[in-house]
Amino acid sequence: MEKFYRLTEIARILRVSPLTVRRWIDEGKLKAFHPAGTRLYRVPESSLKEFVGKEWWEQLFASRAEEEVEEKRPRRRRR
Repeated sequence: MEKFYRLTEIARILRVSPLTVRRWIDEGKLKAFHPAGTRLYRVPESSLKEFVGKEWWEQLFASRAEEEVEEKRPRRRRR
C-alpha cells in the first residue's frame, strides 16, 4: 500500500513553506488529491518521488534516517 503525505509533512521534509507546496500543487508540478469529503490535500509517495527525483529522494531519506538516529540518542544532562 502506498504512503500518502500531508502538505505540512512535505514542507518539513523539503524544508520549504506549506504555501510553497500548495503553489507547486496549484501549478501542476506536484500531483495531489483531496480525499472524499475533505478539503485537505494528500500527496502519494510516488508523486513526491517523481517531483524530487530518484537520486535526491534517496539522499533525502538517507540524511533523514541519520537525523532520526541523532534525535534518539540519549542526551547528557548538564550539571
